[in-house]
Amino acid sequence: MKIIAFYIKQIILLGTTGFLAWLCVGWWHIGWFWANDAHYAWLIALALVALFLLLICTPIQVSISKVHNDSVAYLGGLLAGPTAILLYLALNTRFELNWQNYVTRQAWMHVIFGLLGLWFSFNYRRRFGPNNSFKPNPLRGSA
Repeated sequence: MKIIAFYIKQIILLGTTGFLAWLCVGWWHIGWFWANDAHYAWLIALALVALFLLLICTPIQVSISKVHNDSVAYLGGLLAGPTAILLYLALNTRFELNWQNYVTRQAWMHVIFGLLGLWFSFNYRRRFGPNNSFKPNPLRGSA
């Protein structure tokens, strides 16, 4: 049950953060806008981040869970974002496969999802990593 609560918290926190970052990038590019259906866009952002965390970030973190070097786990989380964006573009768009369509035009999405993956890897490592802060210390002897 604790793992479900962990994922719900991560989805809401990271999804809202990603949605706000996406709004900021949009405002920066085209100016202030706000639609009547922005709450639906927020729900879609939560769904996308949930899929990102469950299908991309978690398998990467599980595969490197035995590594005691945190920087490897953080690098995996950072690279999970661009990996997810590239997979999404390859499977769900008809863009021609070139640098312009997959990297340059989507640069801010790579940055946003890369930072979300890094933040998730930090939280995942803190919660479920080999030296996490939530495991009680074993008793060293009778008191």
